[in-house]
Amino acid sequence: MKKIIRLTAALLIAALALAGCGPLVSDDERELSVYASFYPIYALTEALTRDVPRMSVHCLVQPQDQCLRAYALSDWDAALLRTSADAVLLGGRGLESFESTLFSWGSDGPAVSAVLYNLELYNRSTSHAQAEGESHLEGQNPHLYMSIDGARDLLVSLSAALETLDPRYAETYAANAAAASEALDALKMQTTELLEGCSGRKVALMNEALIYVARDYGLDVAAWIDRESGVDLYDAELEECLDVLAASGAEAVLIERQAPIALVDALKAAGFPVARIDILSTHREGEGFDAYVQAQRENAEAIRRALDHSDQKTGGQP
Repeated sequence: MKKIIRLTAALLIAALALAGCGPLVSDDERELSVYASFYPIYALTEALTRDVPRMSVHCLVQPQDQCLRAYALSDWDAALLRTSADAVLLGGRGLESFESTLFSWGSDGPAVSAVLYNLELYNRSTSHAQAEGESHLEGQNPHLYMSIDGARDLLVSLSAALETLDPRYAETYAANAAAASEALDALKMQTTELLEGCSGRKVALMNEALIYVARDYGLDVAAWIDRESGVDLYDAELEECLDVLAASGAEAVLIERQAPIALVDALKAAGFPVARIDILSTHREGEGFDAYVQAQRENAEAIRRALDHSDQKTGGQP
């Protein structure tokens, strides 16, 4: 019988939380079909399932220009999961708008693991909450995978999920987790060296996911422009944005890679160096962990270029 499980940050705590939940397999021949909700979860899962036989790993949602949090489960998605998935790996905590739907299926649906629970998330509180309630841009931010350190924590939770679902290859999952963690350690060292001397530099954020990038490298968030992924700004909104940026003293603007070209050009025309950051929503199945590592390295390079451009404008004085 398929079970619903929630995972905590640490492997031991996760094991205790799953007490009484049996594995999905009881023999060596059963093949499992596992779906990850979005690409970042898929990429980390791909690293953990390398060299594991009798398992197929898929990414449920195709590349998205818009905010992942706004993605609605389609009838096709639901039918696919009900008929083809043994298990679904979610981020949870607001990353998937359809989390409650999957859990509501109970034993009639696939096993569901939401791996962000009990991990430390950035919690943003603003002074301009709407009267009818906070938007999803406020409160807990589930884009933890944008942090290299956060991705390491996610590996622990995902590994625990897989070891519980499929104990046949528990040792392989654990070994893969260790190897992926080492790769993330090396990546963090490379990107930190690349951004040496950038700690404390003032940046403006134009996408909620980018707070984790700024925190990873000690960047000072001088301004935060609320907007959804892929959304342009026009007329008064654009003028207000440029005024806020100018008043903030930000040395560079961080924005998602898929931001409208017209908006990026307007920022540059106003004199702001722009770092276009891959927020990992536009990748697809088949682009696994290696693509995740490459994207994070390129993100650090984009920040370095933008800050170097700022230095050139100011004669080398940050």
